[in-house]
Amino acid sequence: MFSKVSAGSLLLAGLFFSETALASPTQCGDLASLINQRLSYMKDVAGYKAEKHLAIEDVPQEVNVLANSVAVAEKLGLHGESVKPFIQAQMDAAKAIQYRYRADWLSVAENNWRPDPLPQVRSKISGLNTDILSCINATLLQGERFTNKTAFLRVLDQANLKESDKARIWYSLQQITLKSP
Repeated sequence: MFSKVSAGSLLLAGLFFSETALASPTQCGDLASLINQRLSYMKDVAGYKAEKHLAIEDVPQEVNVLANSVAVAEKLGLHGESVKPFIQAQMDAAKAIQYRYRADWLSVAENNWRPDPLPQVRSKISGLNTDILSCINATLLQGERFTNKTAFLRVLDQANLKESDKARIWYSLQQITLKSP
């Protein structure tokens, strides 16, 4: 009788702990998926800028994105200053992806493809920024941290995204904190 109870208890405990263990990677995967989705728009941004002969680096736009992101982060309950390196890392990775696309297109043109209009793409990116910050906030409010670097980096899978870009995003994510009460 004791062994049946012990085995049943162990089975239930194992299921509970395996479900708990899966919660963090899932959250991490969801966050990484949102970031991956955000970066997936960089081909459209690069293509639009190439068609219009626009520079990849748009400092006023970056200043705007950073300021808006910090404001959203603060409203959600994140410490705004701690979010800045994370937002900057994403913007820098986005620019690097765009530069790499543009360099590739110098030797091989992209056929049968047209980029989506930049205002439409920027609107989608803005929504994703809010979703990303909301996911981070919810995770931190639950007292959890992002700890599964391997799973996170595996989900970030974009053309022209380098391991160093991914590592910088991961490292800056680790620095984000909640606002002090």
